[in-house]
Amino acid sequence: MKRLLMIFLAAAAITMQLPALSVTDANPLDSPLGAVSYWGRFSDVFSNPAALPLMETEPGPFALSVSWADDYRASDFGSIPMPLLKDQHWSMSASFIARNIALTAFFPTDFSRLELAVPEYDIHSGLRIEVDMAYALPHFSIGMRLSGGNRMIRQSKRISDLGDVFANAWFSPFEREGGSESFDVGIGTIVYAGPVSLGIYVGELLTLRDDSLYFGLDALAESTTISIAVGAGRFTSTGDLRFFRPRASVSMTGLVEAATRSIEAEAELTFQFLPESSASIGASYLEQHHEILRFNPADGYVNIFLRGEGAGFSVTAGVTFSAVDFSSFAPSITFSYVS
Repeated sequence: MKRLLMIFLAAAAITMQLPALSVTDANPLDSPLGAVSYWGRFSDVFSNPAALPLMETEPGPFALSVSWADDYRASDFGSIPMPLLKDQHWSMSASFIARNIALTAFFPTDFSRLELAVPEYDIHSGLRIEVDMAYALPHFSIGMRLSGGNRMIRQSKRISDLGDVFANAWFSPFEREGGSESFDVGIGTIVYAGPVSLGIYVGELLTLRDDSLYFGLDALAESTTISIAVGAGRFTSTGDLRFFRPRASVSMTGLVEAATRSIEAEAELTFQFLPESSASIGASYLEQHHEILRFNPADGYVNIFLRGEGAGFSVTAGVTFSAVDFSSFAPSITFSYVS
């Protein structure tokens, strides 16, 4: 615990100097393989801190993750310069894990293309610190999250080759982006019995607005996610490792206004070859601006993801399509390691 406290103090000092970028919609952690009601893997903690003491295997003290994502249209290739660099998102995260607390530092970089005809970008990058704490009782777990940081910007950078990408992302002059500071206090819970689990996560119990902490029913309603999942256990009733392990969930975020409400239905099938080796395929339908019981595919997205795990390493690759226009697609890939 003393070592973890020292790490937290060092990370907090870094936060005061290096800005942070909040995780964007392109983050590959937001995939059909994660939900507020899921538990068992360390990656589930990023959806709901209450999953922290419910991991099925004992993780090591350190985790590292590197991810990449972008958003393309088929018509862009051959018609614009640098078509492989559209609105690209890079992220690296490092986590220090104890039984009931985890500290994670996120280092994201985002390239925002200013216009298609010219390879010129605003580049945002920084650091976000997240502390997750949780405590579990039989069939119940509750967790809290503290998260905050700020970010920097490199404006109107022209990129014509791979060298320019890295030079501008990491070494060119930057300036702080006004109003980018963030701080949130979230709270989550998971209730589980047999194959069924219910998860609730409120992401903005307290949030930073206009340079002061804000508590309001609007923030609570907009940031609340309710999720229910059904899935098979890791082992059969006879104690054997289950080879086919299905899991599915339905989640809704935003309780009042359709403008801030989304709904997602997910399904996943995991093939457990060995206790530490598995492969998973997941698919989901996500709809933004959802009106209760009135589905609109124009606001919907289809996600398909694959994940392979073994000896602490995992690779997750996926693609997101618009539900009505499959000419646009957003690929992503994540490499993770838990020691």
